[in-house]
Formats: sequence, C-alpha cells, structure tokens
Amino acid sequence: MKQKRIILLALALILTMCSNNSTTEIVESVEDVEVKQSQQENTQEDREESSQKEQIQGQQPQNNNPFLDPGFADCLINEFGEDRYKELQNERPTAEEEQRIGNCMGGLQGQGQPPPGQGQPPLGQETLGSNETTLSSIHLSYLGSIRSKLNGLGNVADASIVEMNDGRLRVYFKNGNEPQANIGGFDNLIHSAVSSDGGRTWTIEEGVRVPVDSPIEALVIDNKVIAWGWEKSPTGDTLVRYESDDGFNFSKVEIPLFESRDCKDTEGNPMGNLGDPSVTKLNDGSWLMHAQELVSPTGDFNRRACVATSPDNITWTSQPDRMYGGEEDVTTNPAIKLNSSGVIEWIWPTFNFMVYRSGNDGFTWSEPEYLVSAGDPDFLDLSNGTKLLAFGNFGPRSGSALIFAKRITSNYKITVVETMKTSIPSKTWKVEGARADDVKVVNICLDIDLADTPGASVEIKENNGLLEVTASDSNETFFNLSCVYILVGPEQVMG
Repeated sequence: MKQKRIILLALALILTMCSNNSTTEIVESVEDVEVKQSQQENTQEDREESSQKEQIQGQQPQNNNPFLDPGFADCLINEFGEDRYKELQNERPTAEEEQRIGNCMGGLQGQGQPPPGQGQPPLGQETLGSNETTLSSIHLSYLGSIRSKLNGLGNVADASIVEMNDGRLRVYFKNGNEPQANIGGFDNLIHSAVSSDGGRTWTIEEGVRVPVDSPIEALVIDNKVIAWGWEKSPTGDTLVRYESDDGFNFSKVEIPLFESRDCKDTEGNPMGNLGDPSVTKLNDGSWLMHAQELVSPTGDFNRRACVATSPDNITWTSQPDRMYGGEEDVTTNPAIKLNSSGVIEWIWPTFNFMVYRSGNDGFTWSEPEYLVSAGDPDFLDLSNGTKLLAFGNFGPRSGSALIFAKRITSNYKITVVETMKTSIPSKTWKVEGARADDVKVVNICLDIDLADTPGASVEIKENNGLLEVTASDSNETFFNLSCVYILVGPEQVMG
C-alpha cells in the first residue's frame, strides 16, 4: 500500500492500543483498565507481527501519534480544544475520542481482512493528500424518501419493502426515538407506509404493523408476508416470526427457539445482540440469514455479522465459520437477497460506503463494488423488472430518512474524494460525463438543496470535462456532512 495510507494506519494503531472499551445502543461508556507491563510487551509484539504482515502485503505501517503530527494540529485542536490536544500527546484517548479522531482523518476504516470467501474490505484508490473511491457502475437513481418527524412519526429507520398483489409497495420501518436529534416519546415498534408510484411518494399508514421493538425483515412467501424480528429479553434476544395474509394485520407464529447468543464465533463464544435479520432463499431451496451484531463484546467498532442457515426458513442454525466483520466493522445491518435472475446479492455496510458483492451460492463472491454511504439496505426486484434499493441515513438536526432508489446504468462516473477534515464540514466528488448545471447537492434528511441554504455552499470546478464538486455546511453539528448526496442529471444518479 502507498505512503498516503499512513493517516489511516496511524489511526488503526491508536484503536489497537485502546481496544478495551465497550458501548451500548444508546450511550457509550468508557472504563479505564490498568494495563500491566507484560500486557504492554505482548501488545507491542502483536503490533510488530502485524506490521511485518502489512509490509509483506506492500503496506508501510506508521507508528506516529497524530497528536504529535503538525499536519493534524489545526483540525485536532478545533475538535478537542487546545488543552485536551496537548494531553493526548502523552495519553490514550477514550473510546469516544477515538471516534472523533477519525473526523480529522477521513473517518474510521478498519484494516482487517474478512474471512475466506467474503472478499476484501473496502479500500479506495489513493491520490496525494486524499483517498478516492470510484462508485460502482450500478448507479442508484433517487426516487423519494420518508423523513423523520413527518405525519407524527418519530425517528424512522430500517426499511423492509415488499410488493403487494395490486402492484403497490409497502415499506415496514421502526418508529423510534433518537436522542441525538431530540426525538423522543415514540413506541419503537414497526409501522408502515405505502407507495402507488414505484417509491417516489409514500403515504403513512395508521397504527402498528408488528409489535416488536427491533427492526424486521419482511418477505412475501406463498402469498403471505412473513416478518422476522427479535423479542428482547434480559437473558438474550429471541428470534420471532409474524405472518400476515394482507400485509397489514400480523399474528405471531411459534418457531423453534433461536436466540442471539446461539450465534457464535469460531471459538464458540456468543456474539452480542443482533440487529434485523436479512433473510433470503437460495438457489438450492435452503435459506440464509445475515444479522449485524449491535454491540460487539470484542471491542468498539468491531461489530460482526452472524450467518445462519435453515432448510425451511423456520429452524435456524448458526454457521460460525461464515461469520464476517470484526476488524472491519459491520457498521449497520447488512442485506442478502436472491434476485429475480437467480443471483445472490450482498451489501456489507461500512463507515464510508455500502460494499456490494454478488454470487451464486452464498459462499463465493465477486470483487467488491462501492455504493453510496448509507446503512440498513434492503433489496427488492419488482414484477415490472425495476430493481429497488431502500436504505437509510441520519442527520443530527433532523433524525433519519428512509431513502428509495432504483438501479440504472448511465454514462456518468462518480468518484468520492475523502480528504482531511476542515473546521466547516465538507464533502467532495468528481463527476465525469455531466455538465455543471446537471449537478445538485442535497441533504435528504432535511429535504434541502445546499446551494440554496444559508450557511451552506456548493462549488463546482470544471477541468477538461471533469467536474469537481465541493459542498460545505456550517450549520452541520457533526464533523462530517450527514445525509448529504450529489444528484447527477435528470436521472438523479446518487453519489
């Protein structure tokens, strides 16, 4: 790997030194742990061994503390304050501070390798002073969204979409609370909305669809809507199944016991509680489930995904050898789905991108392709041939949005440019095949065009047919621009 990766390698070193922190779903707590001299020596030996492996792979590890690097000084002082900046030159950052360090280094990116058959973690193409990642030729054409706090909703998240017999779409989602956006007082249960125009506009339906306080996966099987979720318990979450003849009224169906702790790693240790299961039928008639670990017992930002199989979508068995993630964080719930052409499609959401792969058997996968930054994706192939993708994103000023797009091909080429963070949150893209007036930058969670927003700006530079688009927003309360996308052309291709 080139010398330009030293920023991320320095961050990876800090995260390795500080891997004894734990988090919960709502608040992050930090526990200081005494580290004995012998443990320090073991850690140093592990680092040296890891460093040797990286060098074999062509990487050049760097052991510098970023708080001692003048190149990061302005950003880190702005992020932590001058006093804390000086303290962190000589002491370990907390878990919360580890995440904030990433704000000055292009975000947290794990350096681990997924297990055999799962492909490689996402790494972009490097350029001087930045990291560039060209998005997949599977372009996403923006259709519409459902935003939090509309029609009496709370924080909307975790979409699961089905097509009904009359051609309408129904999306199921969690109607929850979100302290970061000051959204509270909601039931945290599964609600729904319907669309009669292919996902462009949505009407919220009254009442609760499924009375579970976890996200769900919904599939149409034998003319019924089947929904899976988790029933929470102090002793461990239990997989539950609900069925509906009309997609509106659901009843719980008893299934053999499968608890989140039944998902184990290769050493037989149980994983943490799990997010909404993504379930699909395979070409051989068996069933496959992927589910994200909400909080990993192995450390912060080390979340993994459980893989389980079933002969009948009722009885489930964990497959520890197929678990993935850990060193490369599974940031939100993954998606796995057999499409209408018999191809299994898989999205592994990471910090910066949704990483897409495909295969035929659930074991062997294509090389990774990179989709826009988002979380909790869900595939749906419609009867008319349209291929939908639903996903979510979050903004601290407004809460989340459910975003709906269809897959198309186009002549555009969109590259995401990750650069050093500045005092005003910003984001940069490079676009080929479009004119400047074909491009706009929007915050979907807020439903605003940044070019028309006080305190925000969009700058477009053109050089030999290549557009460089930089958006910034001084109103943003996160260090990164949240829920902000570029839309290109009349197709509104997302980047």
